[in-house]
Amino acid sequence: MASVIQVANRALTKLGAARIISLSDDNKQARAVASCFEDLRDDELRAHRWQFAMKRIELAALSAAPTFGYKHQYALPPDFLRIDMVDDRYPAAVMDNYIDAEYLEWTIEGNVVLTDIGAPLKLRYIAQVTEPNAWDSNFREALASRIAMEICEELTQSDSKKQAAMNDYRRAIQQAVRIGAIEKPSVMPPDNQWIISRL
Repeated sequence: MASVIQVANRALTKLGAARIISLSDDNKQARAVASCFEDLRDDELRAHRWQFAMKRIELAALSAAPTFGYKHQYALPPDFLRIDMVDDRYPAAVMDNYIDAEYLEWTIEGNVVLTDIGAPLKLRYIAQVTEPNAWDSNFREALASRIAMEICEELTQSDSKKQAAMNDYRRAIQQAVRIGAIEKPSVMPPDNQWIISRL
């Protein structure tokens, strides 16, 4: 059974630091891990398309339409971290160097999605998964390495240990991509000025 403490102690072991029993322990290691654990967990979930964190939902439109710019708005789910797909469309390249190319099919403002797409809005997103048993083993290893990198200076002041944790992180991500724990869709490269000038 995986646990938050197992991930925390994995990070501490990478630094050669003493293990802890709880994040509320009254010691330097526990305070260092507790100060960054949840932020780094969510940041790591947002950084990649982890399959275990993918969710699909159909959203009903809110009764109030946006003040201007779009026809509909939809409240994001409470566990939302990042949009992966809206109405069967992956986010497209934004041609921000193209004159008058300001309209987007959808955008996020606050905790709502604004769009002209009618209800129900199909949304695929990365969810905030807080239960360690639901995490992929590569995610746990990547998170432990991220935590080790974050707290290394405070606990060890060792550049070599920080570099080792960074290498562990890269290996965990590469392994996750290789085995399919991180989904990699085909993505069109963004249009650059050379291409746009020929439109």
